[in-house]
Amino acid sequence: MAKNELTGVERQLVLDYLVDGNAPLTISLEKEDSSVSLGQEPVQPVFPLALKAEQIQVLEQGIILLKNAPESDSLFLGRVVRVQFYFNKLALYFITKVQAVPAKKSKPEEPVTLALVIPASIFKVEDKKNQEKSGFSVTVYYEASSKKNEKRQTDIVCDFDERFPLFVHSDYKEIAKRYLSEKEISEAESIEGRIHSPKVVYIDSARILFGARKIDMPFAADYEYAVLFRFPISGPVKERKVYFTCVVDEVFENYDCNRLCACAKISSIREEDVRFLSDKMSHDGK
Repeated sequence: MAKNELTGVERQLVLDYLVDGNAPLTISLEKEDSSVSLGQEPVQPVFPLALKAEQIQVLEQGIILLKNAPESDSLFLGRVVRVQFYFNKLALYFITKVQAVPAKKSKPEEPVTLALVIPASIFKVEDKKNQEKSGFSVTVYYEASSKKNEKRQTDIVCDFDERFPLFVHSDYKEIAKRYLSEKEISEAESIEGRIHSPKVVYIDSARILFGARKIDMPFAADYEYAVLFRFPISGPVKERKVYFTCVVDEVFENYDCNRLCACAKISSIREEDVRFLSDKMSHDGK
C-alpha cells in the first residue's frame, strides 16, 4: 500500500460520505492517459470540470453517475481522469475511467449518462513542498498601534513569484496589471481553505508590490507596515538586511480571478539602503 493511500476502513468512510451526496467533485484529465496514442493530440483542450453535489449521484456500489453536468463533460468520455474532492477538509483523489451508461431501450432519445467507478485505491493529495527562495526573504511586521490588525499580529514571511523577477526596470502599475491579468493554474491543495502568504512581485527603492488571492491578502489601504528584506551576499557576512516601513496607498483588484495587488510606498528607509536597492536595480535589472 502506498504511503498516501487510504486504508480499507478509511475508504469505506469516504464512500459512505460520497453516497450521502455531500462532496463536490473536480474531474481533470490524467496526464498519463494511456488511451491517447503517442503523438496524438486531443481534438480540443480538456479543462478541469467542477461538479456540484446536485450534479452527481453516488451509488452504494461505488459508481458515480454524472447528471445535469455541462456538455463539456462528454470530452472526458473514454478517458482516464483524476477525480478530486475534500473529506473533512482533507484533499483526496482517485484515478478512474469515464464510461457511458447505455440509454434505456424505452427512452433512446435520453442523453448519454456518464459514469465513474470508484476504484479500490483512494489517495491523499500530497502536501506541496516549499520552493527554494534563492536566498531572498521578505518578512512583514504589523504595527501594534493598528486597531484593524489587532486580530492578526502574526508576522508574515512572503513568497516570490518566479514569473516576476525582482529588480527590473518597470512601471509598478504595469506589473500589477500583468499579475492580475495572467492566467495562473492552481494546483491541488492538500488542505481545504489553506491560507497562503502574499507574493512580492515588484520592489524598488520607493515601492513594494504584493500580490495575493483576495482571501489571502492581509494588507489594507492606508495602513503602515514594517518590512525586513534579507539578501544573500558573498563574503564573511552572508546576508545584507534592509529594513523599512511602508504605507499601502493603492490596491488593485481583478474581480474575475479574485486576486489583489497591494502597492505600498516606502515611508522610512536609511539612505544607505536606498543606494543598495538602487544599485540592485542598476546591476540586476539591466
